[in-house]
Amino acid sequence: MKYIKTPVSRLSLRLPRLTDILPVLMLLLASRAETLGMLPFGIAFFAAITDKTILYLTMPAACIGIMSAAGTTALPKYVLAMLIFMIASRLYRKENVFFRATLCGAALALGGGIMLLTGYNGLYDLFMLITESLIAALMYLVFKKSKNVSGDFTSRSRMAPEEYISAAVAAGVILSGFSGLVAGPISVTGMLSVYTLLLTALNSTVAIAGSTGLCIGFITSMSSPAALVMPGIFGISSVFACFLNGYKKYGCALGFISGAAVSLIYAQNLSVLPFRISDAISGAALFVLTPRVIHEYFRSFFCSSVQIESVSPQARMRNYLAMRLNRASEAFASLYESFTAVSDGRLKKYTDDIGMILDETCDRVCTGCKMRGKCWQTDFRRTYKNILELIGMIESEGILTRAGVPEHFCERCIRTDEFINEINHVYELYKRDVLRRSDAVVTRSLISSQYKELGGLFSDMAKDIDMGFMFLEDEEEKIVTELDKLGITPYEVSAVENNDSSCEVYLRLPPAAKHTAVEGAIAAALGHNVSYDKTENGLSLYVSRPGYVFDSAVLQLPQAGSKVNGDSVTVFSDGRGRFYAIAADGMGSGSEAQYESASALRLLTCFLKAGFGVRTALGILNSSMCLNMDNESYSTVDLLSVDLYTGKAELYKIGSAETLIYNGTETKTFASVSAPAGIIESIRPDRKVLELKEGDVILMMTDGITEAGYARSKTDWIRSIIIKPHEDMSQLAKEVMDTALRKSRSIAKDDMSVIALRLMAL
Repeated sequence: MKYIKTPVSRLSLRLPRLTDILPVLMLLLASRAETLGMLPFGIAFFAAITDKTILYLTMPAACIGIMSAAGTTALPKYVLAMLIFMIASRLYRKENVFFRATLCGAALALGGGIMLLTGYNGLYDLFMLITESLIAALMYLVFKKSKNVSGDFTSRSRMAPEEYISAAVAAGVILSGFSGLVAGPISVTGMLSVYTLLLTALNSTVAIAGSTGLCIGFITSMSSPAALVMPGIFGISSVFACFLNGYKKYGCALGFISGAAVSLIYAQNLSVLPFRISDAISGAALFVLTPRVIHEYFRSFFCSSVQIESVSPQARMRNYLAMRLNRASEAFASLYESFTAVSDGRLKKYTDDIGMILDETCDRVCTGCKMRGKCWQTDFRRTYKNILELIGMIESEGILTRAGVPEHFCERCIRTDEFINEINHVYELYKRDVLRRSDAVVTRSLISSQYKELGGLFSDMAKDIDMGFMFLEDEEEKIVTELDKLGITPYEVSAVENNDSSCEVYLRLPPAAKHTAVEGAIAAALGHNVSYDKTENGLSLYVSRPGYVFDSAVLQLPQAGSKVNGDSVTVFSDGRGRFYAIAADGMGSGSEAQYESASALRLLTCFLKAGFGVRTALGILNSSMCLNMDNESYSTVDLLSVDLYTGKAELYKIGSAETLIYNGTETKTFASVSAPAGIIESIRPDRKVLELKEGDVILMMTDGITEAGYARSKTDWIRSIIIKPHEDMSQLAKEVMDTALRKSRSIAKDDMSVIALRLMAL
């Protein structure tokens, strides 16, 4: 590994703050900690934890600690080591933790080596210096990992599991700094050690409490080799305390005192142990008397970094339903757009009885006539009968003429010609109204079909709610733990398992979080791979990574003389492990055909992405196209739906051209006999269930490809192409398109579109 030497910059110092008091005191205590006559902990703490911008405080604190433990004779070696580390860290600004740990150990070795030149007493001194240097390097890593025990205690709300051990070792070193301090029969080190272990036992598990007891017991007994039973005493006492943490702090205190008493009874040579039962009692008393607010503060180091509130199942269901209904609303917005082409003009409404013709004609002709009273009051019955005869003539002849009007009617009516013109006109309006009413009957039938399909939408949703998913609460806790190991604090987490065993994980993450790191943490918690999908409104979605993926290619060519291809094609994944390929061929060519096919494709895509079934989406598409009363709208549909977890596929064909599937040994052709969408009220799409395997190739085409060069569909030439080896599907699509164009004598007689797909395992 190569390190680049950089110019030395001036070390900037700052004024002290209140938050500097605790790190400086901890440095002083770490500098007093001793093992086998060596003091490697002070320089390790100085290098790993303390702020170098207050060097005028940290250096004196370390020196005071060393002198109070070993006198002034040991001071030069450690002062030299700290200076060497400071200079080297300024020269080589490498932030790698292992490099700095090595630098810390090397600085102590160099400082000690310089001092050995003045008083070398043999290989033992050299061996002890090497040992001390290794300890300093290792302790640098320990202090760095347990950085929560220094400076800003609010920088983290929880320590990861592996940090507990490092923090326990660091705590043992700090507590060793109190060695030699006594208050009557009570050892300060022993009392504070008991207090620390009780805090751990109250807020953690048996394993963590026992491990912490072993670590603190070992570190605090290193200055006295005869006291190596201390790890066992502290370990078993911590376990007893943790067993009783259900009784809160009083149970923990009683459990620890009981464990300590039993251990001390079985221990021999109690006089050499730096621990008495009085230490246990005093530490437990201090623990019990500690105010609750302080206990809550320390508890934050052991609780999850994300406090997940207990949310009722009803609230979680409401949130999930809101998400699904929002997607559905987007789909219905697309459905609304499909009706915008319907004309706003409407025929004038009339009543459906024969009296409408009489009233309307009289209003137009008889108003202001001097004979009106005689005709419609004195001789009403005769007038009514005569007009009914005239209407009968119109129904039989199609139109009323002057020659067809009886002579007696002409003699009585002084506005005969005007009456003939108006009754013909009113009757024509009446016939149009009848036709409109007939269309309304068809429209009502289509709308009822729409309601049926909408009922299917909500039925599918109800099935999803009833049995389609399950919230993974235990896995959510595991995800939080794994993310916390990486230093990532999620603000919100929700994990859902769908009925196809795939998972969706929703996380609200800090901006600096890397998706690759989050994917690894979720995979470790769930036991299978996931991948990042998208982020909406600050909520990131991670989904189960499917077992398959498609190599896909789409190629289109418009009809000769047209700038627009009337076909619309797309391939997409819905984000839930399902892949779709759709080809829609509008009737004719050009912009009108393209509008029809694009509308069909947009509507299908919207509903499928919202999570609704293919049959429901196709039913709504057909009824919406039938409801376009101003313009007849037809389109073929070729739809492939594939489960990317299992390879199971469904092929739906509505009046579409042939689809070819090659599985490596044989080629199968699937054709459609159903009418295009938008022609009849109810459609029955041709459906085929397929079991796709890795390497299977699918060709979906419009009739501009399959009928190239022939009066009817003929796909033998396509079979000879699909079985050829192709590096990717773009080559296959291009070869099919080029061959179809060549068979058409280089003139595209119809819009041409091809979708080439190959299933590949991940």
